[in-house]
Amino acid sequence: MRLSYPLAAIPLFISAAALPAAQQNSGKTIIVKGTRIDPGQARERAVDFVKRTGVAQGQQQVARWVVPVCIKAIGLNTPQAVRVEDLMLDIAYEANMPVAGPGCEPNVTVSFAPDAGEVVRQIYARKPNQLREASRTEKEQLLNGTAPVRWWYATEMVDREGVKSNNISPGWIGAGEGSGVPGNAVTSAVSVGGEGDMTSTQQYNSGSNVRTPTVRSLYGATVIVDAPKAGAAPIDAIAAYAAMVAFAEMSATNPPPDSILSLFQTDSVETNLTDWDMAFLKSLYRMPLDRRTRIQRGHLVEALLDERLPKANQAKKP
Repeated sequence: MRLSYPLAAIPLFISAAALPAAQQNSGKTIIVKGTRIDPGQARERAVDFVKRTGVAQGQQQVARWVVPVCIKAIGLNTPQAVRVEDLMLDIAYEANMPVAGPGCEPNVTVSFAPDAGEVVRQIYARKPNQLREASRTEKEQLLNGTAPVRWWYATEMVDREGVKSNNISPGWIGAGEGSGVPGNAVTSAVSVGGEGDMTSTQQYNSGSNVRTPTVRSLYGATVIVDAPKAGAAPIDAIAAYAAMVAFAEMSATNPPPDSILSLFQTDSVETNLTDWDMAFLKSLYRMPLDRRTRIQRGHLVEALLDERLPKANQAKKP
């Protein structure tokens, strides 16, 4: 059975202070940037990029949104929250993701808090099944780590037609009653400054070396931003980061350098989606889901090469 926790009247966080006016841009343009490199270097970096995202590794197929996404930003004042939601929706539309209409029930939450670790610990104390899909290391990082942004997912197995096969996940975290979050989880406003592990595997016998009888689908994503640890990151950069980790099943351990995922690395220069970020998302949402993992990795790598290499110098596809 799929568990869901709709937003209710009790908020998870109270509104944040407004960002400086200079950092509240009025436009919604998605800026994608990057440089071109030679074919050999490009392929090596593309393979490394996909590996570092954690997507389609080992025997685990990718998971993506099959149901329409409905995004809710929590813990910010209304203009900031709308800004985050709109920027994430712009990325979703650009990637050709399914998007829900107005008045939808949120299944992606981006919550801003003065202490993300404390919020996760309170959630876990009330509803430990919320972190059921996380490995031991991932759970430890969520509960006691120092990352400025933490996230987890709810996934399920469906057949090729999108019919639920076997639910492997608990529900996602919303905000308010039913979410497992105490009403007094956070009592102070936040402000964005300056603006032995287990791994999941799949075993199947489809009678095909290429296609699989089932696919993995995301149906919930929870992203929690630790406002003090986010430092001086612009709100637009945080929204782009949140979109990447909410729209694909990303790893938090070793982000690729040519990506918004490196936003919080000390040597990062990225403040928006890169060309490879967008190429990755577009490939993820157009490739067949009912393929074995190695084939999915190949799709993602080739999409990055198609984006980066001049057409005349592209390496031949295997």
